[in-house]
Amino acid sequence: RIAYIRICSGKFERDMMVYHSRTGKKVRLASSHRLFGKERETVNEAFPGDIIGLVGHADFGIGDTLSTDKATSFHEIPRFTPESFSYLHNSDTGKFKQFRQGLEQLLQEGAIQCLSLKGSTIAVPVLAAVGPLQFDVVQFRLESEYNAVSRLEPAPWQVMRWLPAEFSEEEMDKLSPPTGSRFGWDSERNPVLLFASGWAASYFEQNNGVLNLSKVPPDQKES
Repeated sequence: RIAYIRICSGKFERDMMVYHSRTGKKVRLASSHRLFGKERETVNEAFPGDIIGLVGHADFGIGDTLSTDKATSFHEIPRFTPESFSYLHNSDTGKFKQFRQGLEQLLQEGAIQCLSLKGSTIAVPVLAAVGPLQFDVVQFRLESEYNAVSRLEPAPWQVMRWLPAEFSEEEMDKLSPPTGSRFGWDSERNPVLLFASGWAASYFEQNNGVLNLSKVPPDQKES
């Protein structure tokens, strides 16, 4: 896999050490290239405005910052509030490895979000997206790029809200959300609450005014 980066300031040098803002890890940028169709050229230096490809950094995500200064970090690309939810089933058990690998890479690209539900014993991913077209794109790419056929099952929620970052399972147990609601976590382990309708979400918020629900993750400012 190749991660593409844009040099924003300073000078890039092959084999330099930088900090990965999202993980806090220090990494070496050794395999740097420019790509022209099927050809690639090793890049030893790059300057502001240049775009280069880095090989072997599967943990890099869209919007991440790489810098020699640990304190430097650009704002992340905004994540929009999901309004469509579906279970994604692997249609061929013999292709589970391809299914799982493909889904993990698509999630890392930010194509969709994946939720884990509190108390769930079913190992079927719950996908969250702004609209159903994103599910179609995921299914198409899973089949065309990873040879993994999947099946969608609509989930019974229409609204998702983020709970405070420090909200625990014990605190979840003390709440009584409307019928059909479900507690869970997003892919970054931020606690969320799913509602069956906008009315249910509004009703819960009105009756739990001290609880700060948000339309965006805790690390993102709500506009």
